[in-house]
Amino acid sequence: MTCNKKVTHAATLLFFLLIGKAGYCQPEATMARSTIYADFATRGTYYSLNYDRIFSQGEKFTKSYLVGFSVLKNAIAMPLGINFFTGHGASHAVFSITAVPYIETYKDLFSGNNLSDKKMYIIPGAGYRYQNTGGGFFFQAIVAPIIYLDPPSDNFWKMDGKVYPGITAGAGFSF
Repeated sequence: MTCNKKVTHAATLLFFLLIGKAGYCQPEATMARSTIYADFATRGTYYSLNYDRIFSQGEKFTKSYLVGFSVLKNAIAMPLGINFFTGHGASHAVFSITAVPYIETYKDLFSGNNLSDKKMYIIPGAGYRYQNTGGGFFFQAIVAPIIYLDPPSDNFWKMDGKVYPGITAGAGFSF
């Protein structure tokens, strides 16, 4: 048998093995449901530590919620959001909405002379999410308009809103 015939036989055997493997179906595995990650933003809460939990896996969208926490020099924030992402495997398009209550001078929040300044950031965005089905490394990047709401202390409903362009990016671990 010549070298070319051996290569042809090996290629044919490999082809049939791959075709046989492709025909074998197994149920789709559920994704790792929990993620802990650090998120960084271009405006507002510049960083936060977040917990993301998948609560629904569907044919078209998988849904998760996030709860975060951030303490800056003189401010505290708690991002709360919901994500909708598509795709199967590790790469996903993600659509999200996040509300970030933000309190400056938070140390006086519960004292008699409350001088804390309460603000809100609303971040509706779209981007990319990398999350392996079995867990492990997690990455997410979102481009969004960041809606900044700063109500005066005497009238919460008289807000002066501003819109800024923004990017958030996070990395962590899914399990």
